[in-house]
Amino acid sequence: MSRITSSKVFKSVRAFSDRMMLQIRIVLALADMDFALRAEKGFFGVWGVLFEPMALMLTLLALRILVRLKTTDLLNPVIWLVCGVVLLYLFRKVGIKALTGVSKKQKLFFYRRIRPLDTLLASTLIEARIHASVLVLVFLAVSAWSWTFQIDDPALMVVDFILTVCLGLGVGMSALVVGHRIPIVKVLTKFGINRILLWTSGIFYATYTLPGPARPFVTWNPLLHSVELLRHSINTAYPLPGISLQYLAICAFVSVGFGLVFYFSNEALLLSDD
Repeated sequence: MSRITSSKVFKSVRAFSDRMMLQIRIVLALADMDFALRAEKGFFGVWGVLFEPMALMLTLLALRILVRLKTTDLLNPVIWLVCGVVLLYLFRKVGIKALTGVSKKQKLFFYRRIRPLDTLLASTLIEARIHASVLVLVFLAVSAWSWTFQIDDPALMVVDFILTVCLGLGVGMSALVVGHRIPIVKVLTKFGINRILLWTSGIFYATYTLPGPARPFVTWNPLLHSVELLRHSINTAYPLPGISLQYLAICAFVSVGFGLVFYFSNEALLLSDD
């Protein structure tokens, strides 16, 4: 009797493992297809895909120099800025862009194994690769220019980046449904939420330079914690008043959990044509 039970359990586990591996291959294939399409649309191919976030970083760096915003001497100004730009742009590309819905990829759902979540996972994988590459390239370029290399806490850097991806993915799963069913939210996001994120994510300021009473107005944003923790991982002397890795982790896990429940409760709506 025990042998029969063990055999059933083994077959169930193996079947589940096979389904998971198939789903992973589907997501990887969708990611490769999407990346190839992006590269074909640009004039510079694969490098053109990396140019967009780098162009934004250079624009903000020029603006920052132009208005002579207060900087910190604890980090190179380019490294300091790119930490904020990369993580904010990563979150926007994964989470906020999901509000555009799934209409562009509706034809893919003809295949029973492909679901809207698979397209979101593929997009998340691409954006994580792109922005991680931009971060590494800029960091290596600045290190070569200044002939110094400093990462005090690489483990924190990796964990922080992964949590930011999870945060964007969780928000993206909810945004898929909201953007598909309530189109007006896209307009509100374009003119409201994006600007709020821009000014509360620590791109133009360090948290420790803010007056104490003003910090609660921005520390509610988990992206600010993500950006400041990334800067702290490069130089542990970088102060972190009001910043918490635990808060970022809680926000990331809650967003993923809620996003999964919300998505699977409304998946049928995404698979139906408008």
